[in-house]
Amino acid sequence: MKTTHRNYAQESGDFTRLCRFMIAHAAHLRSHSTWCLARFVDWPYGPVGGKLPTPGFLSQNAHIWFDGFDLVAGLAISENGRSDVVILTAAGYRFLFAEILQWIVDHWGEHRPELSIEISAHQEPEAILLEDHGFSYHSSFYTFHYDLQAGLAGRVPLEPGFAIVDMQTRPDYRAQRVLRYDAFRGPSTLSEEELDRLVALYSHARQSPIYHAPTDLCVVAPDGTFVSGCEALIDAHNALADIERVCTHSRYRRRGFARAVIQECLYRLRDMSLERAYISGYSPEAIALYGSLGARERSERLLYKLARQKG
Repeated sequence: MKTTHRNYAQESGDFTRLCRFMIAHAAHLRSHSTWCLARFVDWPYGPVGGKLPTPGFLSQNAHIWFDGFDLVAGLAISENGRSDVVILTAAGYRFLFAEILQWIVDHWGEHRPELSIEISAHQEPEAILLEDHGFSYHSSFYTFHYDLQAGLAGRVPLEPGFAIVDMQTRPDYRAQRVLRYDAFRGPSTLSEEELDRLVALYSHARQSPIYHAPTDLCVVAPDGTFVSGCEALIDAHNALADIERVCTHSRYRRRGFARAVIQECLYRLRDMSLERAYISGYSPEAIALYGSLGARERSERLLYKLARQKG
């Protein structure tokens, strides 16, 4: 079967082309990769390591395979431009995994000395191919699937004086940025200048075509501090959402705020007539929390790494 491949080209409409690929193959990609529409859209819209992608970043970190009808058949992509790589294929083109993997080793391997590739537990043939190329299993993380139409667990009451707000009715992105900075990077006192820079930087993410302010939620304390939050990115074509950026301020942990804000997000997604929601957990604490929220199922994702010999 005829296939061609080339680097990602933003000017050729590849962003829209690949979004449509993600939408059309959503079910297959859920079970046979670790990526989805939300994660792909975050690639150009979410600041990488706290900065916007540099010129040439997109074309240097994605390579697309096309079939004889000029439809996307497969994709190699690096989320952060370093050693992490994912291979995506259409359902009928899983056989391309071997070709794409070899291309990655040949073309990206030299500059990414410790390549890491994520697959799902359903990709047994792909796991064998990775091992044949010198990759070995490193660790697992889990994606939880919630059936929004099957009934949700009851909302957790907040402590007196605390409330849940969304970024449509209370768009305080400065308070949200302080929360996320503390939650993801550790306690720190941001200067007004640095905070202004971060708010401006992350405003780009809100231009994403799947950003939805009513499901960008935060728990607010009586003094106005944002103490916990999460954000749902919407794939309306498939009636589903991915809950991302779950976080809690270091001074407010272990008080049930993350549980409360996730549950509120699930209820809002249900009220929008969405059918499914997904959330991925990496740490033992996150995995335990997400598993206790009534998930219909838990899918294992596997990380394989290739460590090259020195010298």
